[in-house]
Amino acid sequence: MSPFRTVTAAGDQITHLVVISPALRGTSPDGLPMATLCGCAVEADSSTPIHDVECLRCLWRAPLFMGLPAYEVQP
Repeated sequence: MSPFRTVTAAGDQITHLVVISPALRGTSPDGLPMATLCGCAVEADSSTPIHDVECLRCLWRAPLFMGLPAYEVQP
């Protein structure tokens, strides 16, 4: 399961990425995270696949987040 989820942000209707992680305050699988990877406030979930996200800043930040030494994806 991917820690990333696609959403729309307040103020625009392009798709963004959020990360669901117990290490990040305000995120949970059941609740909507407070901010996208690019820092925009989240408005709603999106059904857009992760590989079709439109926000370039979110896409650039995803590999940086995954490369953090304290982050580990459990199968």
